[in-house]
Amino acid sequence: MPRIPIVGALRTSPFDKLLEHARKIKECVAVLKDCITTYCEGNYEESEKLSEKVMALEHEADLIKGNITAHLPKTILLPVDTGVFLRLLSEQDSILDFAEDTVVWLHFRKTKVPKEIKDDLLNHLYKVIECIESFEKVIIHVKEIVSFASSEKLRDKIKETIKEVHLKEWEDDQIGNAFAKKTFNLSIDPLSIYHLLKLGNLIGQIAKHAEHAADRVRDMIAR
Repeated sequence: MPRIPIVGALRTSPFDKLLEHARKIKECVAVLKDCITTYCEGNYEESEKLSEKVMALEHEADLIKGNITAHLPKTILLPVDTGVFLRLLSEQDSILDFAEDTVVWLHFRKTKVPKEIKDDLLNHLYKVIECIESFEKVIIHVKEIVSFASSEKLRDKIKETIKEVHLKEWEDDQIGNAFAKKTFNLSIDPLSIYHLLKLGNLIGQIAKHAEHAADRVRDMIAR
């Protein structure tokens, strides 16, 4: 009798929960966008409320992650290496962690975002969101590509989308570096410069972990 992969054998597959966790990324980043945009407009009270929503979504994702790790089977083989699965989950979790870190850091102080760099900061944020959107196009198919019936056409499509994630992250690096250079040379108080520079770095980390997560999916394809 052929081995039945766990994806089809269990009532709730770990990959279903993984996708549920990934959906929190989409929700969280959408709120993050509104939070930072509102902050840049000087509406700190509304931005603070949105930051609390980001933190709540991150907590919800943590509960899903805990459920996955608590119920991950130890005696039935996954269709992929368990270590790779857990590393993917960890990278997804890091995306959410850095989204939370970003809003926490953002509201440590009310820094007026100078008009000279406002568009640069928002372009940095928008490129990160593009990177996340590309990762979403990868992760949505994760359950299919680890099944033994997945097509070569789908695998090739996912590999191309993973390259897209890498490209978006690289493009964001360029935007982030330009933002940092321009910010560093502003004629404003040093504390505001530091606040804005670290904010830019935290935003960039979101894209980096999306790239790392996409690479873990690539590891699954390479099995």
